[in-house]
Amino acid sequence: MKSTMLKAAILGGITAFVLIGNSIAHSESTGIPEADSRIAKMKQLGGHMKAIAAFAKGETAYSRELNEKAAVINAIAKEMLALFPEGSGGQKTRSKPDIWVKKAEFEKVTRDFQVAAAGLVKAVSTGEQATIGAALGATGKTCGGCHKPFRSPKDH
Repeated sequence: MKSTMLKAAILGGITAFVLIGNSIAHSESTGIPEADSRIAKMKQLGGHMKAIAAFAKGETAYSRELNEKAAVINAIAKEMLALFPEGSGGQKTRSKPDIWVKKAEFEKVTRDFQVAAAGLVKAVSTGEQATIGAALGATGKTCGGCHKPFRSPKDH
């Protein structure tokens, strides 16, 4: 019973992350090179998370490519703070000014994401679906921990 509830919770978290991930970035150029680079990285991040989620949900077979995808997620996590330089917000981005106003809080949620992404790399290397699903759920939760306070709704 606990195993079924755990699987349901993991799959629910993964599904929520994938839905959030699909709406991470705009397809338009902002005219701000730093923001456009950030948006491209977020799209890449979302695509890799989606690929790992497909395995975690049993939709695809395990492949070594998932390790590469997890490594890219980890690399993006490590550079996350650099993706948000001062002045890279603005009306054409969904980045809230709080990123720069509440910098310590933003740095904390970024560190949480970095820890989770490193854990995802380790989990994916095991090839174990449940382990990967749990790590992916934790990583997705940290993404939401940043999106809620620091990203405007899509129609802002």
